[in-house]
Amino acid sequence: MTNLKNSKTLYDVAEEIALDDFDHSDEQHNFSDTYTQKKRLFMEEIKMNNKSKQTKGKRKRLFIAAACLFIVMPTTAYGGVKVYDMIVEKQNYEVNVSVPNETQKNSESWYKLELGYLPEGMERMGKSDKYSYKDNYAQDGFSFIPWRIGADSDFQTLYSKDYEEKEINGNKAVIVKKDNGNDDNFAFDREVFVFFEEEGIMLQSYVGADVNEEEMINVLENLALEPTSEETSTVVDYDESYSRESVEAPTLIPLEKDSQRLFNVGEKIPVTIPSNEFEYDKLEFVIEKVEVFDSINDFKRENFNNVGISVLKEKNALNQINKLIPYKRDVYNYGDGKDSIDELEETQLVSPKFVYLTTTVKNSGKQATDEIYMHPRLQVLKSENNGWTYDEESMFSQKTIMTGEVDYLEPHGQGKGWCNLGNIQPGQIMKINLGYFVDEDKLDSIFLDAFNYSGHGETEDLNAEDRWWIDLRQ
Repeated sequence: MTNLKNSKTLYDVAEEIALDDFDHSDEQHNFSDTYTQKKRLFMEEIKMNNKSKQTKGKRKRLFIAAACLFIVMPTTAYGGVKVYDMIVEKQNYEVNVSVPNETQKNSESWYKLELGYLPEGMERMGKSDKYSYKDNYAQDGFSFIPWRIGADSDFQTLYSKDYEEKEINGNKAVIVKKDNGNDDNFAFDREVFVFFEEEGIMLQSYVGADVNEEEMINVLENLALEPTSEETSTVVDYDESYSRESVEAPTLIPLEKDSQRLFNVGEKIPVTIPSNEFEYDKLEFVIEKVEVFDSINDFKRENFNNVGISVLKEKNALNQINKLIPYKRDVYNYGDGKDSIDELEETQLVSPKFVYLTTTVKNSGKQATDEIYMHPRLQVLKSENNGWTYDEESMFSQKTIMTGEVDYLEPHGQGKGWCNLGNIQPGQIMKINLGYFVDEDKLDSIFLDAFNYSGHGETEDLNAEDRWWIDLRQ
């Protein structure tokens, strides 16, 4: 989430928050089973924000009516500032925080967020406004976005259970508690808005489920905005980044069944990835063998990602002798977060499997590679027309043991660089073993999304030159 500038759209910002957990730049690539849940919630907010363009005129009339109302009625004061400067509405499961603003303040001033207090064991992730506990690294914690208020700024929160208005250090604040209606852990179960009126900044914070109420208040009471340069500021302009006109979900171009970016097991796959601004690393990637196991007892425990093992244990899918056993997979009808929340549709008994890949990576270039991060995602794709596209039911509706991320990696790095395999010398061939936990009924739909280091803008093309797909269907 570093350097969120004026050119960001709301989708970019949401993507960065949702995917910040999986930034591989120089941090440990810890994976969360809440990834798809967070992505779905952000996408729902984006869709609902897009629909809210139609209500813009209605909200303006509300601002005018509210202002007139407070002229003739006594007002409650927050530190000497009239309530109508910030209007809070709740309709069904949506909370809307609105700030009417006829004159923008300090449009040329830049700020950076300073936290005067951090809970014990929590640390900042790089230079971003993301903070997490060391033992739950890159997950939950706090994520902050300082928005420069625009004209009639609206901030929507979906899946809202209730909210509380209060004053924090003389600043008006709204704390929204969220509930999606199912038993799945909410990665960010609270959303907080703190209005720094003097600076013209609305600080939006996503608060993780691993932060208790007392620690949350302690952090909020010790927040400050410090003047800084534009280059080091993380302030985002509302009008250019949160505006309804710029909110669009990305267009997906399916993977063609005869795509040149689709490969088979045993095939030598030429991979070119940028190592710096002007140079590229040239690799040859081969999946030599795919095996499916019912037990992980014969595999070294230190090569497993702790998150994947934790998910198995939470779902009671792993017994005491490390045999994979059937578990209950809940299937939900998802609400839109505004007029409805999630409802349980059915519970299925599913057998998990361990898919084990024997692979090699060869440096086919003339110089040593940059550091290689090995975290190919396992994707479930469905056939649609003459192509393959993401299976949204598997991604969103089913509460599965499948994280999609690397559950087993041999060799692997240490600490924060678990997926960092280091440099590969010219001509060197490195043997790499990968493993994934997969539901048995998905074995005929799995593809490996390898070396996908780049993001995407308004369009995600699964046939792009920087995508490499390997058919792993069993």
